[in-house]
Amino acid sequence: MSDYIVSRIAKGLTDAELPLQTPLVVAYSGGVDSSVLLQAVIEYREQYNGPIHAVHVHHGLSENADSWARHCELQCRLEDVEFHLHRVEVDTSARKSIEAEARKVRYNALLAVCKRIGGVLLLGQHAEDQLETVLLQLKRGAGPQGLAGMGEVQYRGNTLIMRPMLSLDKAEIVTFADNEMLQWVDDESNQQNSFDRNFLRNEIIPHLLDRWPQLTKTVGRSAALCAEQSELVNDSAQRYFEDCKRTNLRLDGKKLTSLSRPWQAMVIRAWFKAQGQLSPSKAQAEQVLLMLEAKHDATPEVNFKWGKVIRFDGDLYWVVNAVHDAEPSGVLHVDADNALPWLNGNLHVSLLEREEGDTVTFQTNARNLRIKPVNASVSKLLKEWFKVWRVPRWERNGVPVIFLNEQAVALIISGQCIYLQPKSPRIKLAFTQG
Repeated sequence: MSDYIVSRIAKGLTDAELPLQTPLVVAYSGGVDSSVLLQAVIEYREQYNGPIHAVHVHHGLSENADSWARHCELQCRLEDVEFHLHRVEVDTSARKSIEAEARKVRYNALLAVCKRIGGVLLLGQHAEDQLETVLLQLKRGAGPQGLAGMGEVQYRGNTLIMRPMLSLDKAEIVTFADNEMLQWVDDESNQQNSFDRNFLRNEIIPHLLDRWPQLTKTVGRSAALCAEQSELVNDSAQRYFEDCKRTNLRLDGKKLTSLSRPWQAMVIRAWFKAQGQLSPSKAQAEQVLLMLEAKHDATPEVNFKWGKVIRFDGDLYWVVNAVHDAEPSGVLHVDADNALPWLNGNLHVSLLEREEGDTVTFQTNARNLRIKPVNASVSKLLKEWFKVWRVPRWERNGVPVIFLNEQAVALIISGQCIYLQPKSPRIKLAFTQG
């Protein structure tokens, strides 16, 4: 078994084009699965001489948590494995899933170590864990992406995660641990059937395996097929998304509408992924797409925790909750970067042939200012130019107009600097976002 796990780790690193000496980070709970994984990783070190780390996450949810941590630390000392103990707090308030909250803080701790040392995360999940995951996804009404379950090799952000034991049965793992006389701990919470995963593990899956002993393998095969199909669909969705994308924060409504409804939904999901947000539910995606059918002059919106999606002038816009309110006015420093936090950027001001008393300032919410942009043949109120330029209504109050000695010389719209007539040759502006 150790040889098999070692080979899967080596293959995963090779396929990911990472050195075989890349630091390996074992999620080490002290249970039998992670104990077997750690033993195999120690053998991997003997073959490839790569550094290994074990991370134990102390949730503080059990009266035995301290003794588990001591056990894990002792085992690591005996095997000369660098040990990391992370104490975390789990939100156990009402209406929170303890399972989900514990999993979230555990992953955060594990990924933090991987990021700090440039390591790959190894998890001890096995075939029955995969079966549990697929059954839970079926209960939730998941599509092919959810039914793909857990991948043996996946990325979470920039961190590679490997599950080299994913095709092994639990019985094989326990038998190996007994034969090797490994020591491990038993988490009593695994017997609490109030947790969905424990209910499946303790009450349902044993009966399924009695009836169909090969079920873990057949479900694993189905999960792999779903993963392949999902990858193909996601690749196509990404191409449609790139075609519909005007900017990172704006989708072309006309191009999106030309797609079939299922592809529209996939493009929306690709957009959410690109923004680093959880994929919308089927109902949420449908709400977003229904906005495309609203009247032309309407500006419907769908709210999310992070902000909202708004349809404006036929297109869909990604609008995050404002962190900073637009400043009404201010002085800009010459030959320096000036932070404009409500625009998430900096404005660099350069002034040639400076004269005594020169001042550069800005003003927002100047809708009634009459201006004449460079290359324009007429002057109009700024609020009229907003319509011409199709500036979204929620951006208008934050547009800064730049003044040199009380003469309006430029403004910044959608990250672009627009100079005004008469154009002053003395001032240069450069705006950078991010």
